[in-house]
Amino acid sequence: MVPPTASRVNVATGAGAASLRSVRGHNLLGVAVAAAAVAGLALSAPAQARGSVECQHPVITGVEVSRLSHVTSATACPVALSLWRWENKPGNAAKLYKCTTTTPVLELKRFDGWSLSVGRAGFKMARSASSFYVSGTDFPIACN
Repeated sequence: MVPPTASRVNVATGAGAASLRSVRGHNLLGVAVAAAAVAGLALSAPAQARGSVECQHPVITGVEVSRLSHVTSATACPVALSLWRWENKPGNAAKLYKCTTTTPVLELKRFDGWSLSVGRAGFKMARSASSFYVSGTDFPIACN
């Protein structure tokens, strides 16, 4: 249906004028909804980048990645889960780190092309300009 124009408005009844206002209102409403959706997407992407991402659904391993920098969770999670699987094989935890009192010292400096480091901020994996932090229940480091 073509929206009525001013020339099509029935002067006697006013029919068409309300329809024209209604169509214009719906168009403005549609534009407003689309703008709000785009704004919501723009706000949620950085929020996700700052938060942590569970690497499995449903959660089985408890492995999470956070503070993603120049890397997506689609890239970071497989690497973190691979590290988790490797570390849980007999004898591999000792190859990854040792504990001096409650402070971990990394024995393994690289894993699957990613450099490993531990600092106050946590367990970090980095490659070129990309980096992310890995956490989980007793993973990757547990010095109690």
